[in-house]
Amino acid sequence: MSKILLPYAYDENKELIHIDNVKKDGMYTCPCCGANLSLRISKIPKGQKYHRRNHFAHKTQNENNCSESFLHKLFKENVYNYIKSKILNKEDLNFEWQCEKCTDRHTGNLLKKAVNVDLEHNLGGCKPDIALLDKNNKVVIVVEIVVTHKPEDFVLKYYEDNRIACLQLFVDDFDDCNNVEYKLSHPDKVNLCPNPICKICGRYKQKAKIEIIGTECWRCGRPMKIAMMVSENEQYIHPTSFTQREIELANLLGANIKENYSKTQSRSYKANTCKYCNAFMGDFHLHDYYDLAPEKESEHVYKCFYCEN
Repeated sequence: MSKILLPYAYDENKELIHIDNVKKDGMYTCPCCGANLSLRISKIPKGQKYHRRNHFAHKTQNENNCSESFLHKLFKENVYNYIKSKILNKEDLNFEWQCEKCTDRHTGNLLKKAVNVDLEHNLGGCKPDIALLDKNNKVVIVVEIVVTHKPEDFVLKYYEDNRIACLQLFVDDFDDCNNVEYKLSHPDKVNLCPNPICKICGRYKQKAKIEIIGTECWRCGRPMKIAMMVSENEQYIHPTSFTQREIELANLLGANIKENYSKTQSRSYKANTCKYCNAFMGDFHLHDYYDLAPEKESEHVYKCFYCEN
């Protein structure tokens, strides 16, 4: 991470001021440590090579620590005020994230249950930067602002054990303070996964749907519907691993999946089968149909793409 330059300071009236609005002969102090600051105004115009962003500078080595601390404080307050305004206006606050546990992309509403927001709410073992509370004053969601230090492992474990959703927002620069809405609606990490857990392997299932592709029977040339299951990140499962419920669902959509005996493999397995001549299509040949648009598709179901349960 590059050095964070401080664009804010207190003026003589103890009011927060941005570097672009300063007077060259003014007196400015650090909003964190109170030390006197000097101005660093680039003589090279913005956009040109070697231009460095205008900023306030400490006369000691404490500069970067104060910049990081104030960035954390300012961004946290901006997020808090934004959430509070949404609560007061009774608006939804939707967010989406790429789940690290199931690989699906999820969406949620921060204010589905929350009716209040608090800064550094005391949970006993930890104090999250921002806590969202329900009507019973129970914390349901926390937001942790990450500038340089991520939440401790024991803190994340506390959230996990108590089923508290934790959104981590990674903040790199003071420009992010003007982009709170986007940052909050696209958190960098979310600890909980809303998908069900597979009872066999213990991993999280993924959202998937059964797709029906129109083709022709390789033997008799008549119209044939084939089925396969596709996850949101384009992983595929073939009828061999379909449950009985999934077979019934695929067949209702027009496919014809049933048990067939393969002389080549000397075993029976479930496969897409022609309704006219009973020729069946093995899993290997389904790769040719991955990129074709489906004629029909089911509603989303949950499927484990590890053990295919």
